[in-house]
Amino acid sequence: MNVEEYERMYHLEDTYWWFQGRRAIIQSVLKAFMKSPPRAGRVLDVGCGTGLMLGTVSDWKPVGLDFSHLALGFCRSRGIRNVVRGDVVRLPFADGSMDLILALDLMEHVERDDLLIREFNRVLRPGGYLMATVPAHPSLWSDHDVALHHFRRYTQRSFRALLKEGRFRPVKDSYGIFFLHPLIVVFRSLQKLWQRSAEIDPERRPRTHLIPLPKPVNRLLIRVLDLEAWLLRRIDLPMGTSLVVLARKTSR
Repeated sequence: MNVEEYERMYHLEDTYWWFQGRRAIIQSVLKAFMKSPPRAGRVLDVGCGTGLMLGTVSDWKPVGLDFSHLALGFCRSRGIRNVVRGDVVRLPFADGSMDLILALDLMEHVERDDLLIREFNRVLRPGGYLMATVPAHPSLWSDHDVALHHFRRYTQRSFRALLKEGRFRPVKDSYGIFFLHPLIVVFRSLQKLWQRSAEIDPERRPRTHLIPLPKPVNRLLIRVLDLEAWLLRRIDLPMGTSLVVLARKTSR
């Protein structure tokens, strides 16, 4: 991820609709579908970024892991000390040492996601949980993905195949960001049309679509995702820009 994107993330996470809405969705899914809560010190946030979710699940005394010194520095600025630097495909933890792994908008950043899913399986105890979110629909690929150094966007079918390869069984398998999906599709389609027709500066750096919004609009979008969080405890959403999956490690 570009350095400036970590800085933007750190300054926006506590208020911006995307981060706050995703947090509500994760909390709702974990509460509704995780049958055996994790023990303290046995929760791992892989690719913890600047630390928002580590603060959210602080009751479980989680460990955060990221490869970026900058990201870990931002975690420490939040007062979060239980963080380590490491390679996500070579996790520095013992076999079966974790009850829950959080992989939130992480797996698309890893070229060999097959190695990543095997590491998750190794580190989780039998019956342990993987909570994952990933960007959906390759057709939505844009500057946003380039700026974040994504390797892919997933289809629901491809992500299910990856989970099966890693010996995980989905407990909750849904789309997320459902209500805003049509607007995002239109926005990215128009952006692609403009880029094709305009003369693009070859030195221009791609940027994420973290667009500053008026406070009332930002609050409204948070409420929309709060509604999605409530719905996800009851149904699977049929469409969205993300996949939201809670999966359990199987024996075979």
